[in-house]
Amino acid sequence: MEPTYFTCDLGQAVLHQHGKEYETVTELVDYKARKEQKLPAVGFFSSSHKSERWAPHILSFEEVQRGSVVVADALSTKLRSGSKQTIALLCPSSPEFLFTWLAIIRWGHAALLIAPQCSPSAIAHLCRSCEVKCLIYDEVYKDLAEKASAESAKSEGLPIDATALPFAEEDVLDIIARTPSRPPKPAEGIQRSDIAYLHHTSGTSTGIPEPIPQSHQGAVGVLPSLDGTEHASFSTTPLYHGGVADLFRAWTSNALIWLFPGKDLPITAANVCRCLDTALCAASKGVPPVKYFSSVPYILQMMSEDEAGLKYLQRMDIVGVGGAALPPEVGDKLVGANVNLISRFGSAECGFLMSSYREFQKDKEWQYLRVRPGQGYLKFEPQEDGLSELVIQAGWPHMAKHNREDGSYATADLFAAHPTIPDAWRYHSRADSQLTLVTGKKFDPAPLEDAIRASLPLVDNVLIFGNGQPHPGALIFRSEDAALLTDDDFIRTIAPVVEKLNRVGQSHARLPRNMLVPMLYDQKGLEKSSKGTILRSRAEERYASNISKAYSAAPADKTSNVSDDDIPRTVRKIVTDIASDRTVIDPEFLNDRTDLFAYGIDSIGCIQIRHGLSRLIPDGSALPLTVVEDQGTISRLSALILRIRRGGEAYDKIDKADTASEEHALMLDLAKRYSTFEDNATSPISSPSSFGSTTTTATTSEQKGLQILLTGPTGSLGSHILHQLLSNHRVSHIHLLVRGSTAQASRERVLKAFSSRLLPIPADFTARTTIWQCALSDNLLGLSQSDYTTLASQVDVILHLAWSVNFLLPLRSFAATHLAGLRNLINFSLSSPRLYPPRLIFCSSVASVSAYHQNQSCSSCPDSTDQDHTDKVHMDIRTNINTHIDTNTNTNTNTTTDADTFHSRSTRPKSAINVPELPVSNTPSASGPTGYARSKWVAEAICAAAHTHTRLNSRISISRVGQLSGATDTGVWSKTEAYPLMLSSSKVTGVLPDLGDWEVLNWLPVDLAARAFVEDALSTLTVGETDTNLITTTTTTTTSSTTAPTSTSTTTPPPPPPPTGPHSQPNEKGDEDGGKITHESLQPPRLPVSVPIPVHHVLNPYTDTGMHNWSNLLACLSRHDNFKVVSVGEWLDALSSLHERPGETSLHPALKLLGFWKGVYGSRHQHSPAQMVDNSETALRFDMDKTYVRMPCLREQQPGLDDEYMVKTWRWIKANV
Repeated sequence: MEPTYFTCDLGQAVLHQHGKEYETVTELVDYKARKEQKLPAVGFFSSSHKSERWAPHILSFEEVQRGSVVVADALSTKLRSGSKQTIALLCPSSPEFLFTWLAIIRWGHAALLIAPQCSPSAIAHLCRSCEVKCLIYDEVYKDLAEKASAESAKSEGLPIDATALPFAEEDVLDIIARTPSRPPKPAEGIQRSDIAYLHHTSGTSTGIPEPIPQSHQGAVGVLPSLDGTEHASFSTTPLYHGGVADLFRAWTSNALIWLFPGKDLPITAANVCRCLDTALCAASKGVPPVKYFSSVPYILQMMSEDEAGLKYLQRMDIVGVGGAALPPEVGDKLVGANVNLISRFGSAECGFLMSSYREFQKDKEWQYLRVRPGQGYLKFEPQEDGLSELVIQAGWPHMAKHNREDGSYATADLFAAHPTIPDAWRYHSRADSQLTLVTGKKFDPAPLEDAIRASLPLVDNVLIFGNGQPHPGALIFRSEDAALLTDDDFIRTIAPVVEKLNRVGQSHARLPRNMLVPMLYDQKGLEKSSKGTILRSRAEERYASNISKAYSAAPADKTSNVSDDDIPRTVRKIVTDIASDRTVIDPEFLNDRTDLFAYGIDSIGCIQIRHGLSRLIPDGSALPLTVVEDQGTISRLSALILRIRRGGEAYDKIDKADTASEEHALMLDLAKRYSTFEDNATSPISSPSSFGSTTTTATTSEQKGLQILLTGPTGSLGSHILHQLLSNHRVSHIHLLVRGSTAQASRERVLKAFSSRLLPIPADFTARTTIWQCALSDNLLGLSQSDYTTLASQVDVILHLAWSVNFLLPLRSFAATHLAGLRNLINFSLSSPRLYPPRLIFCSSVASVSAYHQNQSCSSCPDSTDQDHTDKVHMDIRTNINTHIDTNTNTNTNTTTDADTFHSRSTRPKSAINVPELPVSNTPSASGPTGYARSKWVAEAICAAAHTHTRLNSRISISRVGQLSGATDTGVWSKTEAYPLMLSSSKVTGVLPDLGDWEVLNWLPVDLAARAFVEDALSTLTVGETDTNLITTTTTTTTSSTTAPTSTSTTTPPPPPPPTGPHSQPNEKGDEDGGKITHESLQPPRLPVSVPIPVHHVLNPYTDTGMHNWSNLLACLSRHDNFKVVSVGEWLDALSSLHERPGETSLHPALKLLGFWKGVYGSRHQHSPAQMVDNSETALRFDMDKTYVRMPCLREQQPGLDDEYMVKTWRWIKANV
């Protein structure tokens, strides 16, 4: 589309600057007066009389020049000076402002344009920063100017010379009309690089505005010269803000611009409409009609709610909004009403950058700004939560400032990429206006404030707070219509809207109902910048007592005085109140024994519950930080509160061995409980021929490729697997099971996972994927019966990755969600009407066997002689409990680090034992000590039972995953894992620990792990068939001895066998034989029941070579960056000291793992490296013979832990963690 002067950004403007004969503002005014003297330039409105229609005042370019000369003459005594200076201008948006400003520039001075919303101290600060000696003010701001002068005198000892505007008693337009024209004196000594005027920041975040200089080149030299003679603009934006940019943009293209009379009238929809009525009348007399409407969001919202205002907007060729974010609800309403709405984005520092100008009839995505082809100067750098920061590169046509050494300018503006439209970005928030909770989580409150205000006519203003607190709250200011409502009625009315917004927003940004603070109607309202954004620091200072009371006030039921008898009821109320804010599950399902994690209570909800419970215990007592996660249910929380009240400890001192024994018994019990399946088979599974008569409804022979069902596509591994599946022509369709309150929310989670990991979204993403809102704990997976049945008949392979990696959760918290979810997926596979059910690949973890030792037996399942093979099949587990006690330290961390793996495999041992590629389903002591590790062990036992007792024999396998690391091509890792957090600590401490060369880096890049899963999923080899001999051998060994089988280990991978499977040069149709890969082509012969379930180890096979250790990593990184290597003790001390530092440093995410690292490394600094090696425990080495057959990439391509990869990962960590 060809740009218009209203939509042409500075990148496009480079191509539209022909015939320019001016370089400065004054040269532009004089040039237009000379070349286009009679063309209308600017229109004002006179509302001084009582007639229904106001009178227009339209000035030509020649009259604009004359006005600037007249006012320059009137100010000659003040402005005539031998040296250039900065003159401050404090004036409403008016003709007086326009001509005084042009006069200042004509004299060769810079004009500091002060927004009247500034306080006296802010004005004094600006004047001091710009070395202003003279301030020209309008009479309406005389008091403000004098106070600013006095403030300057108080701080600097010298007052500012405050001078009133000339012609204060007369109408400047009348003076211009009666003054004859005369040739202006040529401007001398003014260069295009000189400062023409200065804007200033709003001070939204800090409360202190800072000046932003604008050169003549930036003001007019970079603007396009297009034909705008038939398209006038109307701007409501004040001249002291963005209005001057609208003005010059119109003038360089010979267009008329109408300016709202901000001095005389408040900006209301009615007054804007009367202005447009006047302009419409002028158009009937030959004046160019208004075709472009420029506004800030809150004015556009007023217009959208006014019938006449909406009609005017519908008449416009383009309606542009900028300066702040327009609430999506308002924009969507306007677009739905056929308003040609665009978002315009720019800054005083870099000018007009982007707009959402598009083909309005075809493209309704008004929020997404478009980066035009060839504009390589606009770069989006990935940040947290899938967002990207806009960085303007050196070479952009206009840059008033830069803040990076390479000459670029990081805007601190965060954007989200469009899921399918390339180079389309939606403004999200300001990085520097975000609230930071005590958890380290950040969010921008402005979009949520706008959404609440836009959704509720009873709300006048909203102020969200929460810096340094565990959760946010909001002051909700009544509108005048709600002034008489009681607090209870007011909150009752607005709460449902807030709860709805909570469900679609970030979990840590949710507003608890008890943190909605009703405020009285305030006619004055919150102080705002000229953009309409809240001056947050001032508002927080003004309402500091209200905010403080919101966190400290006891709940309405006076919990501090609750009797012991009422404790259960009170605890229940605390939990249910918070649960109603943070979950979308029916509250009727919440009872005293409901597992709170399974119910949907997240980490922020746990913090809020702990905060409420703390009021129920005596002064001097304290609740553990993880009390909610540890107790898990309302009944256990109530019992704990009563125990503390009666003088007991927060935790009973239970012998560690007894605790482990209880957990092991629970593991066996859960394995048995969730190994009851619903199999369509009605005959004994040991007779393959019994399936010959099974009806098959799917005609797989006509399929064009495989259909994959993937859970967990928003995780790091899951998103990479999805990306690779989409890149593989053998896969026809991918079904994604994703949590989300709405279909759109589920979709956005998937797309955000891609963008946050720098994975491109293919053009056929929508066509080749179906995103299903799911609840894995539901028997039908949260699907309708018809969807469930249809999906089960279509899917060929299930990749099950979804699992909570939370090491604070006890084992029981995984039961109702993840263990039930696994069983439900097994039942889903078994419900398939096909002869052979879909294959299921379960993603386990090496944590499930991280405490394995050689006297533990490996088998597929316990002895089973009397199994029920009717509709329900269950697993009979031997109940012998090994007395081995886990010695690993359980960590209080909510990161996604595999703690068991990190602890048990991070040091180089004197010796190592092999972990076979076999299940350990009758020995719970083999797992790591965390609830996460134990849940994976139980899950493996469930899979083993399904393999042995259902049609999934040869159709189900386990993949144990080791330590994953950043992707090979981008270095993008998980920001919450231990190694990235450890390395990122150098940013705030300047040091890294010397862990020695015994710290082996057993890292596998996540994209290589994803490739391994994809190879397994697409392999035409039978699961277990090619491994039968190996399995038989190792099974015999296991049966005859308690010693684990010996096989080629991770030390030296075996030579590759002849190419087979999906990587053996397939032709364009599919598999290596030239046929299509279909469900039928993947059918195996059945394995004997005695053969164990296939197990594969997805980890780095090259880490025992001595080359991949911590010392080598530090040596590599030290060649590219500056940091000091210190002892472990010094590093831990440096990290601990962050707690005492002010600001965000004290919230660095590495502190979340401080306790974990002290447990793992705390004693190292007391020993020499030699002692550490001598004392290191026997470590585990994972067999991979069968893995190499299924996942040849782990053998064929050595994982890229070379210097280039290390540096790439390091740079990503430094920029993002």
